[in-house]
Amino acid sequence: MKAALLKRLKRLEEVQATENLPPPEFQVGYVKRLGAEYGGACHFATVGRDSDGTYRWEERPGPEPNDRRSSIPPFRVVLSSAEDELPMSAEP
Repeated sequence: MKAALLKRLKRLEEVQATENLPPPEFQVGYVKRLGAEYGGACHFATVGRDSDGTYRWEERPGPEPNDRRSSIPPFRVVLSSAEDELPMSAEP
């Protein structure tokens, strides 16, 4: 795991150096999950940001829209409530 993370960071640094991209954005926030009965594809949508910088996201049905502003997506730390149930998949 550590080796994979270091490899990924090295690759991001190389991409940033060659393409003059801004550094990756680091986001921390909470997500409101779809109900446990939903089992299809879903994506995160940013719904707000608190005054302390904490993001608020929600899961939305369907694939993510293709409107990327940068070739490097943000690094997200996603927190959810312990009461949220994760959807159970039919296949392991």
